[in-house]
Amino acid sequence: MTAKTKDGKQFYASEKIFMPVPQQLGRGDKMGRGPYEKSGMLSDSSLPPLKTIQQEFSIPVYTEEQKDGKTVRTIIANDFTVDVEVWYLPYGKKDDPGNAQKWFATTKTLHIAQGGK
Repeated sequence: MTAKTKDGKQFYASEKIFMPVPQQLGRGDKMGRGPYEKSGMLSDSSLPPLKTIQQEFSIPVYTEEQKDGKTVRTIIANDFTVDVEVWYLPYGKKDDPGNAQKWFATTKTLHIAQGGK
C-alpha cells in the first residue's frame, strides 16, 4: 500500500504479509519445525477462504517539528492518492517470472479540507 501526493511523490509505503499457520499448534508429542510451532506462539496471519479480511493502516499526513518550544504540524498534502494491491506469491520473489499473481488492486483519492474541517 502506498500514498502519493498529486505530483506523484510517495510519502508513505507499507506492506502486510499473510501466511498460513502450521496446523500442529501444540497438539501431540512431536516438536514440528520448532518450539514456536509446538507451543502455539504463532499469530494467525492467514487469508481464510471465502472470508473478508480488513486491515488498517495509519497514514501520517503531516510532519511535526519544534519551533520556539512549540510543536508545529505541517500537512504533507491536502489531496493524495492511496494505491492498494493484493498479490499471491506462493514462493520466491515478486519479480520472478510466472511466480506472482495480482489478485486485487484499487486506487482511492482522498482529500483533507483546509482548516481540518
